[in-house]
Amino acid sequence: MGGIPFKSTGCNTCRRRKVKCDEAKPECLRCVKNGHICTGYERQRVFIHKSASAVNDSQKAQRPKRKDVAQSNRPAGAIVAIDPVEQVPRFNARLEVRSQLLASFINSFLPPAQLLKTNKNLYETLPDLVGGSPLLDKAVISLCSAFVAKNNRDDRLLQYSTKLYSQAMELLHGKIMMGKGLGKDLLYATIIFQVYELINCSPSGFPAWLAHVQGSNALIQQCSGRSKEAVAENLFLRQLRFVILCDAIGKRKSPWRYNIPTRSSEPGDKNALAPEPIDIFIDILIECTALIEEVDTFLGQGYVVRGSRRVGERLLHSCLSLEDKLHNTCIWMQTKLGVPSPLPRDASILRAFRTAVPKDFFSQPLNFPSLTCAESHLIYWTTLVLLYPLINQLFDFISPGLSQFGSPASTSSYYPSIETAETSTPPSTGTQNQVDFIALTAVYATEVCRAAAYCLQPNMKALGGQMLLAPLSQSTQFFQVEQSSEKIKWCQAVFMHLPQVGFAIGVFLKDMVWPQYRLSQKRRSPTPPEQVDEQYQQDMAAGEAPAVLT
Repeated sequence: MGGIPFKSTGCNTCRRRKVKCDEAKPECLRCVKNGHICTGYERQRVFIHKSASAVNDSQKAQRPKRKDVAQSNRPAGAIVAIDPVEQVPRFNARLEVRSQLLASFINSFLPPAQLLKTNKNLYETLPDLVGGSPLLDKAVISLCSAFVAKNNRDDRLLQYSTKLYSQAMELLHGKIMMGKGLGKDLLYATIIFQVYELINCSPSGFPAWLAHVQGSNALIQQCSGRSKEAVAENLFLRQLRFVILCDAIGKRKSPWRYNIPTRSSEPGDKNALAPEPIDIFIDILIECTALIEEVDTFLGQGYVVRGSRRVGERLLHSCLSLEDKLHNTCIWMQTKLGVPSPLPRDASILRAFRTAVPKDFFSQPLNFPSLTCAESHLIYWTTLVLLYPLINQLFDFISPGLSQFGSPASTSSYYPSIETAETSTPPSTGTQNQVDFIALTAVYATEVCRAAAYCLQPNMKALGGQMLLAPLSQSTQFFQVEQSSEKIKWCQAVFMHLPQVGFAIGVFLKDMVWPQYRLSQKRRSPTPPEQVDEQYQQDMAAGEAPAVLT
């Protein structure tokens, strides 16, 4: 018997799970009780972008013709004043408009689900955050409209985005000045502003992004309470941990100086999620960044400090242990996410990339089972690019063969990340010298570059470009220190391509120099430890012994 088909009015999560929904709002009780994320009742819509000119043309086509211009009360040739405020669209608080803009942003920013072997992505949580905070509403919509405007070359929408961004900044400043009851919406807004500056960066470029990172760091201790959306909170904290790390690495300071947040791991904590491989690699990168400051400080003063060899060997042992931990974590990660393999030189995904970066300077580009797999490998390689120069400097200080903690060449049996790396030559047991570790650093910096084509292929959309930003920056810094001019030019060409996938910050990163990194890589031990100990004995005899480094 015919009739109107049944259409569920339950929340999106219950509809997807095909269970009855109690339709409680804002979150259904069934989802809350069973630990599921209630994604609300708003149905997905298809957002069809029309630029301002297209809308005006449409309106002109529909507008009835005027009967007679002469009937107008306005004198011929009169100048009509137009309110400039009307030229910029006002903030539209309608839920439908916001949902359409969010959907357009997510569809344009994120690759297909099959390329993301992970739980919910940070950007997928944005629809869950709007509607409860005017600050977050303006921050999220300014980000979405900026990206959509850039993709569609819509200057009017971009102007709208800039206006919203300014309004959100004013709201943020006002809340901070009040100083009471600072909620997580402030912290989330600063993280959204960071992404905004990557997409539609200010004229100052990188410093504007850095200012938001420092703002997040200042707010992290002041924002009280946990958000209702545990998944969103964990994803935002992951992003915050990573950007704080980027800042710390650039300054070669321990991330603990920045009060970097830790992952939620309290027993019985419902907000605690099982760590994904990227979380473990970020943890290791935190350890590596802390070691960077320790080693830099030691090499800066170790040659005049009592017991310098002992301290140097302790630091070397920490570095070698971290290297083992990195390789073992990579092996574990590859059992979950897969292993990269070389791309055929005629692969279709290389066409657009070779148009932007025509010179095929590096060996075969790499292919990955998923973008999630590529992200973990990029952080793994980047950590090694940071770690191996530390090991090199410490061995240079102690001198080869003196360490009692084992040969660094023991790791040559791992090399777990690349099936066929033409340029890789792990150090042999008898060749523990500067060339080995600098050469290994070059190998892993090269692997980052070999991953660029995969990350920037059209299917990866903007997210692939964002994942490439920090690793490529670190590799470029290494090539600059090594004065590898051809590799530097290649990296710069990739940075110039990044605005095409949505990241205007690429233009600023192209020529960026990290002074602290350059200084640290040029540092060498000015005095062998044997002479240091001899000098210390002389100082002791003269009553001028320096303080002991602890």
